[in-house]
Amino acid sequence: MEEIQTDILIIGSGLAGILAALEAEKSGVHVLLVSKFALGWGTNTSLSNGAFTAVNSLFSKEDHLKATLEAGKNLSRIAMVKTLVEKAEEAILQLRNYGVPLEERGIGYVMARPQGSPDLGGVLLIRPLVERIKRSSVKLIPNFPIFDLIVEEGRIGGAFGFLRDGRPCLVRSRAIILATGGGGALYQRNDNQKTILGDGYSLALRAGLPVYDIEFIQSYPLVLAEPRLSSIPLFPPFPKGILLMDEKGENLLDLLDLKGNLNQAIIHERDKFTSKLFELSQKRDIYCDLTHISEEEWNRYPLNFLKKSKFPFRERPFLIGPAAHFFMGGIEIDEKGSTPLPGLFAAGEVAWGVHGANRLGGNALTECAVFGILSGQSASEYVRSIEGKTPLLSTKFSKRRWEEKARAYTRKKKGSFETPRDLLREFKIFAWKYGGPLREEEDLKTGLNLLSRFKKRIERISPESVNDLFHKRELENIALLTHAILLGSLLRKESRGSFLRKDFPDPDNQNWLKHTCYRLAGEDLQISHPPVNPPAPSSLD
Repeated sequence: MEEIQTDILIIGSGLAGILAALEAEKSGVHVLLVSKFALGWGTNTSLSNGAFTAVNSLFSKEDHLKATLEAGKNLSRIAMVKTLVEKAEEAILQLRNYGVPLEERGIGYVMARPQGSPDLGGVLLIRPLVERIKRSSVKLIPNFPIFDLIVEEGRIGGAFGFLRDGRPCLVRSRAIILATGGGGALYQRNDNQKTILGDGYSLALRAGLPVYDIEFIQSYPLVLAEPRLSSIPLFPPFPKGILLMDEKGENLLDLLDLKGNLNQAIIHERDKFTSKLFELSQKRDIYCDLTHISEEEWNRYPLNFLKKSKFPFRERPFLIGPAAHFFMGGIEIDEKGSTPLPGLFAAGEVAWGVHGANRLGGNALTECAVFGILSGQSASEYVRSIEGKTPLLSTKFSKRRWEEKARAYTRKKKGSFETPRDLLREFKIFAWKYGGPLREEEDLKTGLNLLSRFKKRIERISPESVNDLFHKRELENIALLTHAILLGSLLRKESRGSFLRKDFPDPDNQNWLKHTCYRLAGEDLQISHPPVNPPAPSSLD
């Protein structure tokens, strides 16, 4: 078995992970950054629109606080939101120092775009950060999926996974930062990178930590749905002349009660818009029509991004529909990125607390930047505080246990002829059907019953290759995460923010001003509902 020693292990190489690594490097500790895909480019950061909501000359900290809390529908943790608001300006400055081309616009900052550039904002964001991390002293290992966190004597001790060639690898580390992103790709309809399958939530649950409010999943309403195209969102600002229609050519903007303004609907009525569009999509095909857009608009972003495709966007309408976009729930952290488990930190979408029942547009990248920096600082401080007092895993630690674990993961099983890839495709369809944007009791109960069959099929899979081994672990992770989503959704009998129940269409503050706490007890998923702390005044004072 391969062994690696480091002071800080960072799992995930998007915006949060890279900033955490660069911040930790400043303290002089040894930092290892791993990713199960290409560093930076296999992340949702690279697919983003590159927009940050933050204080600027037109948008105050008080405005930011108020808008974030309003979007969260009383489920945001006030201390976390205040940290986001207070630290956003500093994070923007740090990004500029790393060469990220940000310019002030609207309620925050966007990428300063070279003339005529068709690149996604996320590409312009991640490119200088990847270049910067490659010049640093941070050790980088791509294509290294982590299967388990190691917890010893009540603290983090390292992690276990498999290298690209299939060799098991034990990482001994004094601190770990989880920056693994969300889990949107577990759904058939999603606009995430295909590898974003909830790994961080599963790692935390199996390490004994709770996760919170995982049933709150934001969908984006306008995502490409043509069979041969990637599921890319259509980002605002939308040009004048854009139309939504059905297969008969009926204009849907009036039917959806959007008053003809898609930009306002995306920003201020996204949940309502998504719900109506999803229900409509169950009855008819929905098309976006850009055939009446001026040549000038096609030469500007975001339409010039579509021009790179061979698909005839300018000549005919194309299929669109809602897709899973962002997870509000996750691992509990404090204002410095620390989890309740000593030595474990988290940042970005995998963490919980800022967004409540729904995320304000632009806060995802701001959260990654703010808490990526803070978690890097906190992990460094933790390592310095225990240095010389606590060894890298105690002398009682048995390497043999993890060698046996590696054999268990790779052990051949009889009687299974399914491949993980085929089952993953089937599972995504199942998750979208029973746990998609608009949920109701009958579908949730059916989904939970069917889930047990999927788990048995996953258990019987016998990996024939390294990729099979990795994909089987992904299936185990999404089965656990989907179980949590379905069960938590069944118990929460209301609609709030991004969480939509067809049979309980209104928020219920009397009975459901509560969080959902998920824990693993052996193989059993346990749920409790701690009440929301009384919200503090919407002020930074």
